[in-house]
Amino acid sequence: MKKNQKNLYLENDEDLDIKELTYRYLKYWKWIVLSIILAIILGKVYFNFTPKKYLSESKILINVGSHDNFTLSGLSEISDLSELSKSNINDWIEMLKSRRLLSKVIDKLDLNVQYYEKKRFISKQIYKKDANIYIKFVDEKSKYLIDKSINLEVNIFDNKKFICRDVDTDIEFEGNFGQPVKFPFGNIIFYRNLLSSNDDKTIISIRPIIDVTLEYINSLEVENISKNGNIINLGMQSILPENANNIIDLLVLQLQEDIKDDKNKIGQNTVSFINDRLSLISKDLGITDDNMEKYKSGKRIFNVETEGIKDVQESSRIEEQIKQFSIQLSLIDYMEKFISNNNSSLLPSNIGLTDASLISSTQEFNKLILERDNLLKSSTPENPIVKNLDLQIRDYNNNLRNSLKNYKNTTSIAIKNLQKQMGQVSNKITELPSKERGFRDIFRKQQTIEALYLLLLKKREETEIATASTPNVVKVVDKAFYYNDPIYPKSSIILLLSSIIGFIIPVGVLYICFFFDDKVKSKRDIEKVISNIPFIGYVPKAESNVVDIQSINSSSAEAFRILRTNINFLLPEIQFQSKCIYITSTISGEGKTFTAINLAYTLALTNKKVLLIEADIRKPKVRENLGIKEKLEGITEFLSENITIDELYSKITSISYNNESTTAIKIDILPSGKISPNPSELLMNGKFTEIIDFVRLLYDYIIVDTAPVGVVTDTLLINNQADLLLYLIRVNYLQKNMLDILVQLQKEGKLNLHKTAILINTVDSKEGYGYGQNYKYGYSDSKKSWFKKFFKNYISQS
Repeated sequence: MKKNQKNLYLENDEDLDIKELTYRYLKYWKWIVLSIILAIILGKVYFNFTPKKYLSESKILINVGSHDNFTLSGLSEISDLSELSKSNINDWIEMLKSRRLLSKVIDKLDLNVQYYEKKRFISKQIYKKDANIYIKFVDEKSKYLIDKSINLEVNIFDNKKFICRDVDTDIEFEGNFGQPVKFPFGNIIFYRNLLSSNDDKTIISIRPIIDVTLEYINSLEVENISKNGNIINLGMQSILPENANNIIDLLVLQLQEDIKDDKNKIGQNTVSFINDRLSLISKDLGITDDNMEKYKSGKRIFNVETEGIKDVQESSRIEEQIKQFSIQLSLIDYMEKFISNNNSSLLPSNIGLTDASLISSTQEFNKLILERDNLLKSSTPENPIVKNLDLQIRDYNNNLRNSLKNYKNTTSIAIKNLQKQMGQVSNKITELPSKERGFRDIFRKQQTIEALYLLLLKKREETEIATASTPNVVKVVDKAFYYNDPIYPKSSIILLLSSIIGFIIPVGVLYICFFFDDKVKSKRDIEKVISNIPFIGYVPKAESNVVDIQSINSSSAEAFRILRTNINFLLPEIQFQSKCIYITSTISGEGKTFTAINLAYTLALTNKKVLLIEADIRKPKVRENLGIKEKLEGITEFLSENITIDELYSKITSISYNNESTTAIKIDILPSGKISPNPSELLMNGKFTEIIDFVRLLYDYIIVDTAPVGVVTDTLLINNQADLLLYLIRVNYLQKNMLDILVQLQKEGKLNLHKTAILINTVDSKEGYGYGQNYKYGYSDSKKSWFKKFFKNYISQS
């Protein structure tokens, strides 16, 4: 046979591997569907037993420009004291998520105490109002002493008593409702909720406030709705949505209260400072008034001379400027004394100083003071952030002192310049009576003190009005509410994921099995290795060693009839009258004997004389499969020259296959004889050729069941007499790497003595078999299901 001979049964079209792969998985569609159904059931169970989470949301508006609408001169300055109103929206978001604010909310709502109802082995968190038993701390401060979680399982003993067990330590004790129970961190009173209709066990979990705070911070979502807007959205996921609503609403309220407290502190500090100044100035004003009265009485001054009106007016203008600068000097002195005595206190920023840099520095200093005070509420002075703020406060304090000093020097220089001008004007009015000059001195001092007094009164009033009337910076747009539909778990998502998991698991298992399965699966696996040997047919699985060859509904019988046709096609004319067909395989167990027997019966069905030779003298199986128990002499004895060819011919046995509904089919069998200890040597002596030459004259077909070529060399020693070698390959049995044996035999020219064809054995009849991947036999003993019809007509043909 030529090496370039084309495969007679290669498919005309090149199908994609993905189609074959898909078909391999679809064989197990029932398991995949079952896995999906089970996964969906488990997903449904998970959905029913998983606590549902609900989303609570609220919206607030930050009024960053509300203070600009006021017309009082002092209100704009006082509102500037609260730098919170000008903060960036991101700063507001961080404030709302701060531990300080949220810990206050947790404390007020007692959320560090959580209640669960226990039904059998499942615990479910519930509201405090729905619990059989609830607790209260005798001393509210004791809750801050809890450093680890305490889980208590409480059962009602009767109307007055209860039994409590510490889940962690398994310590059990009894207690009375309404009476304190001592714990390491303090005393707790247990109360029975008479409104609750629940009789299940109650588990009370007492947790550190900081742990609960961090947990709620992680579940709190705060975001700016629009990029340039001032509306902030607050959201929280919780299995107890009413608690989430209360947390969000109280969190916003707590923020408003903190802002008001900061404003009130600044306002009160400023008013206190002004009151201290007014007390001192009122004394100076009283002394000045007394001096004026004594001077007028002593000098008897009743009317002021109108001489030198022009010079006097100039003098008055200069005096007014000197008065204003003198006021600034006094305010500077007050401020310096205040800073010296109060290094870490809030500074008044609305006392009348006109220097813009001083006002700005004072506001920044107050902002740092407020920030440090807020941090000290929840931390210690040793906190690195607090220390950093202390350094900044110290720097601002020094800067303020330097600024006051510079401003004081500048003001003093201005006063000296004005005094020089005043001296020049005074020279022009030297003619004025000394009484008038004395009166002017006292009057000027009186006016200065009085103006300062009135200014401080005005600033105090403005500060009090601003503190009382400044609107809320935070406005609630929507109070907290929650959606009735849970956001987790979603039934649709659970079902989808369950279906996907149910699909992935069997497919994954199949993939692993396919990956590690190195067996020959199909014709395509063989074609990848062997391309020069034709395929002659397929043999499906069979339930018995001998198939019903005459059946018209048997796929196995039809397969052997097609094999018979293909053999005659390959061997149309040969030099001998009879046709000698060898059947071999790579390893034992691939179905050589089964194929040889049924092929012999199939050939005999056409009224041909068929001889089946049991040539595997190591492990003969023909007689065993046909139920022949007696030990007959045969080939071994002839090869050993113990019997003659005529005596060997007499050992041939006729076997008939008789079905009650059909005509009997007869074949002849030449037994192997006794098992020899040296079979290879016997086959090498050339006497097997005599057997073939002898029986060729008597039979139309000679079927030779030989030994596997991948195990022993017996077949290769006698294959020179074969007209056709059927090389049997059993799918799902032979390893792919064993195909190399057939390739090697072909390369060595050991298959060139005869025609060779590959016969694929043990094909699953449910999958179909034939010369094309889409070909199936149309014979079946039962009607096909609608699914199989649909798969055949639509899917497999796609």
